Amino acid sequence: MLSASQKEIQILIENKLSGTDRDEAFLFHVSVERKLASVDLWFRHVEIILPDFASQSETYSAGDSKVETENRAVLDSVLIKMSAYIDAFFMSGRSTLDTFGHEIRSLYGLGGHSGNLYFPEALRLIRTEHGTSCLNTYLNSLDIENSQWYRDLNSYRTACAHESIIQINPSRDFDFLKGEWKEILLKLPMDPGERPWSYNRKNFVDTGKTIKNELYGLIVTIYDKVLDDVKRGQTKIVYDNGFAEL
Repeated sequence: MLSASQKEIQILIENKLSGTDRDEAFLFHVSVERKLASVDLWFRHVEIILPDFASQSETYSAGDSKVETENRAVLDSVLIKMSAYIDAFFMSGRSTLDTFGHEIRSLYGLGGHSGNLYFPEALRLIRTEHGTSCLNTYLNSLDIENSQWYRDLNSYRTACAHESIIQINPSRDFDFLKGEWKEILLKLPMDPGERPWSYNRKNFVDTGKTIKNELYGLIVTIYDKVLDDVKRGQTKIVYDNGFAEL
């Protein structure tokens, strides 16, 4: 769902820019919206399939070799879907930021399009060329590149680009005191940059939810700051006070 500032910026792009400036800014603006929606979509797909993953993992952990053999194909099919959804989640999350970097570049006049411009480079350009902007002040206050969720997004995105980051042979622990299977955790590597991987403590549901919420909050607030800069004449958009009423 679009925020008020995001909607207003889209209207401004369509009505206050022209030619290549308008087409490029509009393309990236819509792309950010779509990619951010895909982050939520892939996360929800994981939540939907998680009960199947838990059920098959429980069967596979039961210790009956015949049952394990019969159900391995079913578990594998679940794991393939689960792995694909998780890969797509991390890919979409990082892609959202990089696409947003292009929108920032186009709105603030930070040079022509370059396919290798990533979000950190957009931050550097804003810092260098628009140091007094509302956007730069906000981003400096966050120190986003050192935040845990941002580091997690980058590291898991890099890892899942090369291999399957969830356990190949998942297992579920039995709580003998309660006489029931423990809650299933879709475990993530503690440090995906190291080998062999350790799967203690960190799991996709908690980590993914944090990334999703932080990413959404970041983009909503950045659009607020961009709109402030539009009104202050620090972007390509020529703003007039009466336009917001149109």
